[in-house]
Amino acid sequence: MNLAIKLNIIFFSLVLSTKITNQSLYKKCSETPLSLQILEPRWVLFGQILRRDNSIPANLAILYYFNENSNRGRGRPTTTLPITLINDLKRLQNKDVQLTTKEDLHKLQKIASRRQEWVAFTAEIKRAAEAARPDDQASGRH
Repeated sequence: MNLAIKLNIIFFSLVLSTKITNQSLYKKCSETPLSLQILEPRWVLFGQILRRDNSIPANLAILYYFNENSNRGRGRPTTTLPITLINDLKRLQNKDVQLTTKEDLHKLQKIASRRQEWVAFTAEIKRAAEAARPDDQASGRH
């Protein structure tokens, strides 16, 4: 538990042994989960990268990721930005938009090139992420 949450618990006169759900804590502190706070800026940055020239290092790294033909080893996959973006897209009801191939990347580049469409797209991703969150996650402290 980080210091800010501990201070908020003390501030709201809660005893540490009392169970409180994450949702209740976020509501009392007037905060949203960090995972939701960083979701929109992540997609805004990704859109800015997609709108730039393909010769910039960020776009070259994205293309390298999809050109890579290596066999992934056993175990849990490494959490990378593309994996995080793919997981964000899995929450959408629109199954046409994915990020698993170069063709999918080009579709996203076309969407990103139309800025208003990209803004609506990122808003849809944010709504899907908010809807996918469990309503009442219990905090880690028991």
